[in-house]
Amino acid sequence: MKLIATLHNRRGDPLLLLSLLKTLNREHLIESLGVAWSLPQGVTEPSWEDLVREEKQIQETLRSCVRMVHNSNLSWQAKSFLGRCYRSFQYEYMVALNLKRNNRNLRIILVDDPQVRNIRYKEIGNPEKLMTEIDQVPLERQIEALRSRYAGYSSAYEEGERYKEMVLHPNSALLEIALAMASFTDSREEYIVRVIKESKPKVVLLRLIHCFADPPEGLRNRGLVASESLRARLGLRESDLMKLSEAEAIVGPLPKRD
Repeated sequence: MKLIATLHNRRGDPLLLLSLLKTLNREHLIESLGVAWSLPQGVTEPSWEDLVREEKQIQETLRSCVRMVHNSNLSWQAKSFLGRCYRSFQYEYMVALNLKRNNRNLRIILVDDPQVRNIRYKEIGNPEKLMTEIDQVPLERQIEALRSRYAGYSSAYEEGERYKEMVLHPNSALLEIALAMASFTDSREEYIVRVIKESKPKVVLLRLIHCFADPPEGLRNRGLVASESLRARLGLRESDLMKLSEAEAIVGPLPKRD
């Protein structure tokens, strides 16, 4: 089993993940794919129709944000930047479905707790508040103001303290984790571990916040991560974890990211 740790906000990661999974698929290294998402009925291996129905709801959520960006008074560059951010909402799930469309034999296993599904939708953040803040910046400086908010994400996989600060003080279009999730941390991780152990997917897509060998104290104190890492609870070695930032060495360089 291989865990792939992802971030919600790093620019270009949806394309990187898709390229990585396509490469693994071509080499017949993926037969089943676990994704940290859930459906209301809690079915871990839903039908294709159920998966597509959920895809449409995710798409409508992000389209609503993109429409809001388009109708705002922001500069064209800022609109383009934010639009691309919102289009990456729940990219792990969307990439998994893209892969299954071309390989219907691929098993998609949803490993997240259905109790937190509605909270996961809150990771879209507060678009109105964000756009109001950016609108206060002069037009010619709006794109720089947005880029500065994302500067840390390029090194977040390697810099645990920077990552901790971004989770605790979200300042972006998408939240890495909704703070309302804290009260569900333990029960959620127990659910994820149980489903993974029962279904044994070949590859599991999890946010980096689940994969720390030694979770940052600041995240533990806020109840955002359990005292023991999910990887350790699954009995997996460090070599079983791949940070998505490592994938470029496998798939080759991607187009330059903002």
